[in-house]
Amino acid sequence: FLAGAAVALFALTFPSTPGAGIGPGVFPLLIGVGLSLGVAVLAWSGWRQRGAQQMDDAEAVGSPRLAFNGALVIGALVFYTLAAETGGFFVAGFVFLASLFLAFGVTRRWIAPLAAVVTLGIHVAFYTLLRVPLPWGWLEGMAW
Repeated sequence: FLAGAAVALFALTFPSTPGAGIGPGVFPLLIGVGLSLGVAVLAWSGWRQRGAQQMDDAEAVGSPRLAFNGALVIGALVFYTLAAETGGFFVAGFVFLASLFLAFGVTRRWIAPLAAVVTLGIHVAFYTLLRVPLPWGWLEGMAW
């Protein structure tokens, strides 16, 4: 909790960027606040469940499903890194999210619409709000 609060407080000391609504301290501030809130939620949840039965560490580590999920996340990140420049953000991001949604049990009828909306939302956030260009790849002719 204290580390997140320290990051957030330090981010407040960053100078503002003239003419821009978002300065260099925004992301560290969000990360610090997110860390602090996450720790607070985990502590509250742990306090409420203090008498509940714990999962054995050996049971969790030895689970083939958890190992597969971990490998899948790493594989999806490698896929995106290799495919984003050629296929573009929309294609690589959609495949990235859809494969993870499928593996993690999202209802099948929601996978494609949810992956499309999240991919579009991320693109709008980076391309329009943050002015970070993302690769268009195969969709270069449709770039706005």
